[in-house]
Amino acid sequence: MSASITPQSLIEQILQIQQMEHGSISAVGHGSDGPYFNLNSWLHRKNCCRYLHKDKVATVQQAIEGYRKYQQLTQNYTRPVIEKSRAELAIGVKKKPHRKSKPHRPKSSRPKKPKSRS
Repeated sequence: MSASITPQSLIEQILQIQQMEHGSISAVGHGSDGPYFNLNSWLHRKNCCRYLHKDKVATVQQAIEGYRKYQQLTQNYTRPVIEKSRAELAIGVKKKPHRKSKPHRPKSSRPKKPKSRS
């Protein structure tokens, strides 16, 4: 994190976001009054499609951008805090020892003969 971007400044930026919505807007049809829109999002682990009046499209799109900005700011906040915590707690990644690979033996193209039952 650079000197000008502090955890406090990120939190202040998050507090400036006034509206949030998650999902995406899609045009689903066209009528005599113009296109029809849906707001598609996940709610309780299910896809939820809600009708969106054409007068609300711009406002809802700004709310979607607010949510994206919130996600980015929280990632920018958590990443250095987690790295600092790991360094302080001396949490490292234990690497698996490198196993010697066995020589690759190609499979035969002939099918195996069944064993006799004598």
